[in-house]
Amino acid sequence: MRKLFFGRSAAGLVVGLVFLGSAARADDANAGATPANLIPNGDFQKGEAGELPKGWTLGSARPCLAPVFKLVETDEGRLLMGTGGGNPDCVGHVQTAVPITLGRTYRFRVLFRISDDLNPQEHLLFQCFGPGARNGIFDFRRLEGGWVEGDAKIHYPGEGDGEAEVRILYRLNPHGKVWVRNISLEEADPVEPRWVKVACTRGLTSLEDCRAVLDAAGKAGVDLLLLPEYMQGGLKPEAVPGPSSELMSAKAKEHGMYVAGGIVRIDEKNDRLFNTALLYDRQGNLVGTYDKLHPYSPELNEQGITPGTRVPVFQTDFGTVAFMICYDSWFTDVAELAALKGAELILFPSAGYYRSLMPARAADNCVRIVASSWNSGYGVWDTVGREVLAPEADPTHKPVQGVTFKDAVETQVGPIGVLMATLDLNSSPSPAYNGGTMYSAPGGKRSRREQKVYLDDEITQERARWWTE
Repeated sequence: MRKLFFGRSAAGLVVGLVFLGSAARADDANAGATPANLIPNGDFQKGEAGELPKGWTLGSARPCLAPVFKLVETDEGRLLMGTGGGNPDCVGHVQTAVPITLGRTYRFRVLFRISDDLNPQEHLLFQCFGPGARNGIFDFRRLEGGWVEGDAKIHYPGEGDGEAEVRILYRLNPHGKVWVRNISLEEADPVEPRWVKVACTRGLTSLEDCRAVLDAAGKAGVDLLLLPEYMQGGLKPEAVPGPSSELMSAKAKEHGMYVAGGIVRIDEKNDRLFNTALLYDRQGNLVGTYDKLHPYSPELNEQGITPGTRVPVFQTDFGTVAFMICYDSWFTDVAELAALKGAELILFPSAGYYRSLMPARAADNCVRIVASSWNSGYGVWDTVGREVLAPEADPTHKPVQGVTFKDAVETQVGPIGVLMATLDLNSSPSPAYNGGTMYSAPGGKRSRREQKVYLDDEITQERARWWTE
């Protein structure tokens, strides 16, 4: 079983925090801060080897669980080293205070190396806690020479002067090591919205219905239109190219928009049928296909539809998208894997679906979902799990930070209903915003799984067990 971590709420950590040294204030060690980097001694050049950096202090909710942090001299210069000191239950951090101006945006960045037995998404947190934004770094890139870089943009609401607390937290790894070269906080431009206008459909479509909807969406300036599963209106196998794919390609090129929809695809080479979603770009080129991973039972058992074996993601000029199809939505794996691979938007063509599942699929994975359906209505959900036509239907999502969508409009094209909405792919909050991204609902963030073990292996083992005990 793969080890991870069981933890308590972050709020409880703050309430019970016991400092092993006095809190470091921003004026304690301005040496080391540069005109750009606001963090005092953020390059760790001040202080004695074997001790904490000047201006930094150690904190842990329980001193017996405190990890070890100290300055070390290496061939690469002076670095801050952190390790668990042999304690598998260790958790604690070093911290310093930073002056900030409220109402501004900052880039929070860190550069470090790790030992092979340490996973930064499991065992490290880089946090910058300020008024109204207890945020941190969730995205990391591997660089040459074994170095890792992480960064995030953080906006601190309000006006006037304020103070943030920068923390480097180490947890639940007894022998791993991290060597931090630099951690910085610099003023930056605000994050600009990344708007994309999407459209989806309601009703049983024919190919001619699809043509009319495609033209209406194109005239409305849609960036991406999703047609339903079995867009010809039933089990009508066709090759690619074929009637449906040729229509999608032609209309995508004509209107300069992305077009997606579902067909029963004939794989002539292997004599197979697949329930397939297709995606075409603004030039009418096929971006990619997704074969339904979980065919509905009659599809497999009675109609000869072969299950797919991959969950691809696709790059567009506005962001990263993926698919799940109809019966896929009863299972958690397709949406989760797509999100872990970087999908920002999941396209969900179906014949019918259980609408109450969509808020969970969206919020669990911090993705948006666009649904087109024969029988269950259209829908667009943001990363909070709110449906754009009724965002306040479930008040327990509150509070939420930021605007995620605008201009939700319903229209009718012949017998087919069409929903259009504009989504901001740069605004991806989780529900239950509790003062910051480190305290809100996890939203699929790898580093927000406060567990000591992963259950994936045991789940796989139990799924493979065919007998009853």
